Amino acid sequence: MAKLLLLLLFTLPTFALTESNSRLITGLKYPNTKSEGTTPVYSKAIIPSSESFNGGYNSLLQYVTASPDQENAGSCLFMSSTGTVEWWYSKLNPQITNPKDKDLSERYFMNLSKEGLDNDLDYWPTDMIYALNKRGKIYRNEDYRYTKGWYKSVGGKRIPAIAHEEKAYYGISYSWISLYDDLTAPMIKLPKFEREIIFKDPAANRWNVTTAPKDIVSKIKNMIKKRNAPVLAIYNHVGFWHATMIVGFNDHASTEGCPFVGTYDQRMNARADEIVEEANAASTTSEKNKLLRKAKNFRKRGKQVDDSLTSRGGCRDKGVFYVRDSIYSDPSMPLYDYDLENEGEETHLNAKVILREYEWAEHLINHAYQIYPIQ
Repeated sequence: MAKLLLLLLFTLPTFALTESNSRLITGLKYPNTKSEGTTPVYSKAIIPSSESFNGGYNSLLQYVTASPDQENAGSCLFMSSTGTVEWWYSKLNPQITNPKDKDLSERYFMNLSKEGLDNDLDYWPTDMIYALNKRGKIYRNEDYRYTKGWYKSVGGKRIPAIAHEEKAYYGISYSWISLYDDLTAPMIKLPKFEREIIFKDPAANRWNVTTAPKDIVSKIKNMIKKRNAPVLAIYNHVGFWHATMIVGFNDHASTEGCPFVGTYDQRMNARADEIVEEANAASTTSEKNKLLRKAKNFRKRGKQVDDSLTSRGGCRDKGVFYVRDSIYSDPSMPLYDYDLENEGEETHLNAKVILREYEWAEHLINHAYQIYPIQ
């Protein structure tokens, strides 16, 4: 696996940046579930320079907190949702100046899902904030941290395990286990939140592409300005659905040649080739046919994006969203210590903000909505 990841890293398409001081960063997105696959995908994102913010809608940035790298937890919806709650908590409580007091627990939000607090939601991809409303409070990350630990599966459920015991694993999936019952740390009281849908895929499909309305960029920008607040977006990230947080925009910033959308078709076809190889090695005909259908869908969606991009004139020179993501660990950021009892598992925090070309929203987003407090 390590050799495969290195190969993927060094065979990624390269891009020529314009003469700005922006740089490209590589992120690693893992499958959310086994049904999506077993191999992660690398992708590029633009790290902004100071010039990237000139003339932009920047007022949200002061309340943005950098996210830990989610790694292979499949927790993107909770990273972005918690990030939005953190954003509102910081904005509504300017007297709180210690960053640790504004860093809230993604893990606690994740646990609510595993405990079934989302079972009665009409549509969990956009309604998950209502599960948090049921508790109306949350721990600080310092008290209930996004963490790594030893775990094993018993009866299909993760439970804590002894280090190195048979069939036990060490990793970030430990964070899905609810272990807060005996905590004595105080919880932070939260306002009640509501959400407003900007766009929901007509088929309620988190993998669909090119289904957003033609004016999705304007709709997102208008919603940001409506409450001067972030927007959450779900999109197809080279075959895996992914949730992220839009925290501003700039009509004047360079797209740097659209490094994400501009190579999307190429990367979807590369993924399809890998899936065909899996199919050829499948042990049963049914599994082989299933994988071949999957590969066909990858090629279909890649072509959809390429055709849609071409039909709208290709990559524009300017126009980006500021995005707070959870899969772009940045070497210039501080290390995040997942496990305070061990060493060597640390990873740099994600870049506080990356840039995504407007074309990303136009061709890849399939859901967009805004979370906001109502009391």
